[in-house]
Amino acid sequence: MVHLLRSSRSKSRFSLLSINEEVDEKGPLGLTTLHEPHEATPDVDIIFVHGLGGGSRKTWAKTVDPLHFWPKEWLPKDVDFRDVRIHSFGYNADWIERRRSILNIHDFAQSLLGEIKNNPSIRRGNTKLILVGHSMGGCVVKKAYILARQDITCKPLAERVHSMFFLGTPHRGSDLAGILQSILMVAWGTKPFVNDLLPNCSTLTEINDTFRHYAADLRLWSFYETLPVKMVVLSKLVVEKHSATLGYGNEEISSMDADHRHVCKFDNTTDPNYKKLRNALATAIDMIRAESKSTAKSCAKN
Repeated sequence: MVHLLRSSRSKSRFSLLSINEEVDEKGPLGLTTLHEPHEATPDVDIIFVHGLGGGSRKTWAKTVDPLHFWPKEWLPKDVDFRDVRIHSFGYNADWIERRRSILNIHDFAQSLLGEIKNNPSIRRGNTKLILVGHSMGGCVVKKAYILARQDITCKPLAERVHSMFFLGTPHRGSDLAGILQSILMVAWGTKPFVNDLLPNCSTLTEINDTFRHYAADLRLWSFYETLPVKMVVLSKLVVEKHSATLGYGNEEISSMDADHRHVCKFDNTTDPNYKKLRNALATAIDMIRAESKSTAKSCAKN
């Protein structure tokens, strides 16, 4: 959940952008491959999923400078990610857009699942999948996995999901979603995907109740923000720790010295927050490679 309340300066900056420039800054919709290993068959596919008001590029870059788009620019140059294929998924969760929407988390999750299972590179391979979600993107990722587990035609794909990373994900909602809902009601009507983020919302309750039955097969990493976002009328954590964590036995929990917007945006590769997330991703990749070698040895013996 980003940019809940923009400052007048931010609005002025965005008003100077043409529609095309703003789209370029946010990034494309759908599943976009950011990096394809050329020297080897990929071991892993990582898919980055943005949250409320974000974009397939904007969420993962601190500035419009292409060099700050770290999933595309930093990870492929990292030796520990040399055999990793990297994607970013974009969907229309723009709460500022002056029109009504009929879309909710379920719709976004269906779209994500469809894009993954119909992507030729992923569909034709047998790589393990790592899903990374920022804010509402984590809820979308969970719901997509639930849909895959419940669809017999997606069983092989669901079994390939190895890890999920949650960055400031409001598993139990956010108090600030209520503020945003009120603003939208006055301005141009409600949007279902915003209502889905209200505390104690039936949508999030249903996702959490179902996900816990399937989560034992996964490795989970949850990162929570520790700094408030400074907004026009208040300064507050967007997602509290109790909402950003699941409390599962197979979940690794870690704090970020950042606010909600910057748990996924970094200055450079030496940024402590980046190193924390990068190292966790590398650990998941190492696990996948070790499990693959173990399976290969077992098959060879038989």
